[in-house]
Amino acid sequence: MAEGSAEKGKSINSKRILVFVIVLLALIVAVFSLLNRDKTGLKEGTLVIKTGETTLGSLTIAELQKLQAVEKKMTIHSTKGNTENEFTCVPLLAVLNSIDPELTQNYKRIITKGVDNYTSGVDMSEVLQPDNVYIAYADHGKPLKTKTGEDGSMRIIICNDDYGQRLTMWLVSLELQ
Repeated sequence: MAEGSAEKGKSINSKRILVFVIVLLALIVAVFSLLNRDKTGLKEGTLVIKTGETTLGSLTIAELQKLQAVEKKMTIHSTKGNTENEFTCVPLLAVLNSIDPELTQNYKRIITKGVDNYTSGVDMSEVLQPDNVYIAYADHGKPLKTKTGEDGSMRIIICNDDYGQRLTMWLVSLELQ
């Protein structure tokens, strides 16, 4: 009978350890979720232009569409293969000038950020090159999809870039440096 009690005691201890480990893992996941949550309040459909903590301006897709748009055919090469695109977009230079025409002289670099926290960089010299850096809001005449699959996103495109690594999808902010 003593052996049965010992085995039952081991079984109860094993269950307690298992429950403790599960609770500990859940706590760790909760802490990491809290630490990694979006603290910026940025959302797709609005592009915030800032320097450091100072917001210089913002544009919605509706406001972006009021600027002179162009159609850009572009093949994007990525690890998923090649995609043929026909973007409806606005030159980034025109976007910056709509906020403040002095921005291109006062800053050297732009950090692009997507809603998924993907960041990339664009030199201001690239923005100043004709027919190079654009903010797209449609592809083949249809609105770009948000990360959740709804209509209403923006994307940075760089025509002189052979690969798609710097073409920030789900664009929500530009930080001027």
